[in-house]
Order: sequence, then structure tokens, then C-alpha cells
Amino acid sequence: MFNSTQRICKPHPASFRDPDGYVFEQNGIYYRLVSASYAATYTALMESGCYAACIEQKLLLPHEDVSVAFACAEGEKVLLPEQVSCVSYPYEWSFSQLRSAALCTLEILQLALAHNLTLKDASAYNVTWHHGRMIFLDTLSFTVYNEGQPWVGYRQFCSHFLAPLALMHHTDMRCNSLFLRHLDGIPLDLAAKLLPWYTKLSPSLALHIHAHASLQSKNADTRKKVAVTVSKKTLSNLFESLHHLILGLKTPKVKTEWGSYYTDTNYSEVQASQKKAIITGWLQKLNPTRVLDLGSNDGFYSRVAADHAQEVLSVDIDPIAVDANTQRCFAESSTRIQPVLADITTPSPGIGWNGAERASFFERMQADCGMALALVHHLVVGNNVPLTSVFKCLRRLAPVWIVEFVSKEDSQVQRLLCNRPDIFPQYTQQGFEQCAQECFTIEASHQIADAHRTLYLLRACAKWRVNVA
Repeated sequence: MFNSTQRICKPHPASFRDPDGYVFEQNGIYYRLVSASYAATYTALMESGCYAACIEQKLLLPHEDVSVAFACAEGEKVLLPEQVSCVSYPYEWSFSQLRSAALCTLEILQLALAHNLTLKDASAYNVTWHHGRMIFLDTLSFTVYNEGQPWVGYRQFCSHFLAPLALMHHTDMRCNSLFLRHLDGIPLDLAAKLLPWYTKLSPSLALHIHAHASLQSKNADTRKKVAVTVSKKTLSNLFESLHHLILGLKTPKVKTEWGSYYTDTNYSEVQASQKKAIITGWLQKLNPTRVLDLGSNDGFYSRVAADHAQEVLSVDIDPIAVDANTQRCFAESSTRIQPVLADITTPSPGIGWNGAERASFFERMQADCGMALALVHHLVVGNNVPLTSVFKCLRRLAPVWIVEFVSKEDSQVQRLLCNRPDIFPQYTQQGFEQCAQECFTIEASHQIADAHRTLYLLRACAKWRVNVA
């Protein structure tokens, strides 16, 4: 299966920086190659009890050793990790997701140190959402701890976790979007400038961000290495201090435009019940594997979909709504819903090296069924996106859609039109159906009683199955 004189397969575009191994894909399955250079460390990880402890506490993605099936070169191994169906990135996480990822990293550090190991980095990209929780992915991040050695991942932890969390808490919930420009974490000098002045009065933030940023600036031009010795106890205290600091950062109590959408809606209880019943019936008929819920708000209908699908990608633009969705997933131990913070009008692109290190939203969020409930009018009236373009976009993401049409007579559309001229003559029910049929066939429709809203079940027409495949 594998010629030891050649690589098994090309590294994944996001897995090329580590000389100790890489992730590769074969027949739709992802594996991790462990290079001979990492063999001794891998043995220490497995034999020390650290791996077992991390797995028991559900902090680390488990794997199987499948080296026998891949005629590996001497010292090399191939691992088959538990498969993650959809990887999301820090700029697509809510505050609570990023906070949970930080705590996961710190808990692994404490466990590793107890087994005479540590982590050689602290990238937020080493963590992702999986089965209802944030989990550490990178088995090769572990390294043997040497007495007196400082933690080399400290600066990266502050840039990837502490700085964005502090900014989201003290400045603005949208600050995690800075990850799109700063792939290796938010620079500490930038974070220090953006944080309110009073954060300098916090001993922890003053030390880990403000003083840390100042020290980095002073040492930026020096080429002299300074030998630093740090005891194991001091390291453990550092991890505990960071853990306590991040636990103290709570989701800000702010109001956003759509954060309370389901408590401020014009649906009556009867109408809401009817809408839920129609969607439930269609989902039962479709029996999808993965549902993409665009404009999911706090995930109400994502939970309806989760009763009939293996996985639901619950996507919304509002950071408060997505955070509420996340906290509910944690509280209910939901394993089928993944909250995603994203704007479909400006979805995250492919970024990083060669524009491929972090895959785009469209590459990762593919589904066999989509839901766009009370979304289309925001795209058309709120963002001037032509109806035809809306349906082409939906077709790129899934072949089957449950879509809600909200007419101009509805109060939510009137709200969008109140301070602007109506330049949307095509936005009518007839225009909606005509544009939808350029990409889809209308399998079913149902108007909500006494409401200006209609639900549609759309399936990609034959020409689009060919053109988009």
C-alpha cells in the first residue's frame, strides 16, 4: 500500500509546517503520518498515561494505530483519528466556543505536565468542534518536558486565545473576525491598543497582554537569546492562572439586532406550530444526513432538524444568537448541532499559504439538505442580492432546500424597507418562484395560515445536478 521510499500521500494543505508528521487523506478518510523524528515522543505520550487520561476526559481526539496496513518506513507510524465531519475555525466561533477551546488547551497542558510532557504550541487551530464540544486535534503537539524549560507556546496562547477573548469581552463580540487577517493569532500590541484603558488595572490582563506586548516590542530588534529557567511548579501555576483568568471572562451582556429574534417575532403560537409541523414532515420525508441551517439564529429550527439528521450546521451572523445556541448545546449535551458564526454575504474565504491552508466556507459547509427560514428577504431587501443569485448560492451548498418566502406585506420586510425606497420589483411571490425554478424544481409549498409567509421544498433540477457536480 505504501512504498517506504515515497510519501504515503501529499500532506493536507493545512498540515505542512510540522516536520514531525502531517495529515493526509485517502479515499475520503483522514490519517496522520507520524515521522521517525517523532517516534520517541509518540511512545512517551502513549506509555506515560497522558493519552489515556486525555481521552478519558474527552479532551483529545482518539485514534487507532493502523501502521500495519501502510508498509511504513522504520520509525514511522500511521494513525487513524476519529473522523471530524466538518472543521470550523476560530473566526467562525462564538465567544463560548473560543473560551471552551482555550480551557480545553489549558486542561491538556496540566494533564501533560503531570505526565512529564507539555505542548510545543498553542494554536487555536489545534482545536475544533466535534460531537457537541471543543476537542484537541493535534496529537503531534505533545512533546517531552525538560526540567527548567519555559513553555514555548505562551505567546501563541495569548495571541490565539486570551487576546481575542479579552477583546470580545471588553471591546466588541465581533473582534474574533481579526483572525481572518491575522492567521497566527491577534498581535498582542494590537490587542493592547484596542482594549479599553481600564484593562490595565486588571493584574492578569496587565501582565499577560499589556506588559507582554510591551516586552515583545522592546525585544523585537534584539538577536540575543536570553536563557530562562522556569520550574515545573511555576509552569503549573501559570496554567492555573490563565485557566482562572479565562473562566472569569463571561459572554458580554449586549443586545444585537437579531439576538432576540424568536422572542420578538410576528408569528402567533398557532402559526409557529404550523410552521414547525410542515418543516418536520418534510425533514422526515427527506431523511437527510447533514442539514445546513442558514440564518439559524439561536438554533430553534436546527434542533428540529437534529431530530431527523445526523448533523446540523447551524449558521448565523449574529454573535449573541450563535453564543446562545452554543451555550444551549453545552447545556443539553447536543452532539448533532454545530453552531457556526458566519455571514453568507461575506463567507470566510480560503486563506493562509497558497490560499488553501484554511478552506473556505463553501468548501467545508456542503450538505445534502439546507434550510433558509426567514433569510431570503434579508439577502434581497437588506443586502441588494438579486433573487437569482440567492438561489445559485443555495444550490452551491446543497441540492435540496426548505426555504421560507416572506412577502413585502410582512412586518419584518416593512422594517427593512422603512428607511429606503422599494427598488425590488422582482421580490414578489411570483418572482420568487420564477427565480427558484432556474435552479430548482418546486416539490411542495405551504402558506402559513393568516401570515404573509410561505414555505417551499425545493430540489435541484437536472441541469444543475450536472453543472454543479
